[in-house]
Amino acid sequence: MKWAHLVFGVLVFVVFTITGRYMRIDFPDKYMIPQELRLLMRSRHIYILFSAMLHLLLGAYLIMRPESWRQISQYLGSAFLFVSSALLLQAFIVETYQYGHFTDMSRFGIYTSLAGIGLHLVGGVRARTTG
Repeated sequence: MKWAHLVFGVLVFVVFTITGRYMRIDFPDKYMIPQELRLLMRSRHIYILFSAMLHLLLGAYLIMRPESWRQISQYLGSAFLFVSSALLLQAFIVETYQYGHFTDMSRFGIYTSLAGIGLHLVGGVRARTTG
């Protein structure tokens, strides 16, 4: 699972750089567009970076726990994070280029990443043993 997060995190980071370049090419005179749209674009763009960093962090530090209920929690958390990345990328495209305003898609992406991190926290933290 570590490698899946690491590879996916690198891919999402590449998407982040591509979307940044696309924004620069598509809107070279950024001060001519409405500031609300510019803020929307930049925040959705940063959400993609946020998602990539979560995957890269898990790719570097994830330790799968031996207990089956913890592993299930970790796998479920990872699934939520993969879905979250897709939602955040889709929110960038839909909210910025199709609608030009906020929708619930980015909110669901953030909430899904919160659920994924919460499940990883529940499955990954274990009690300290004294000895």
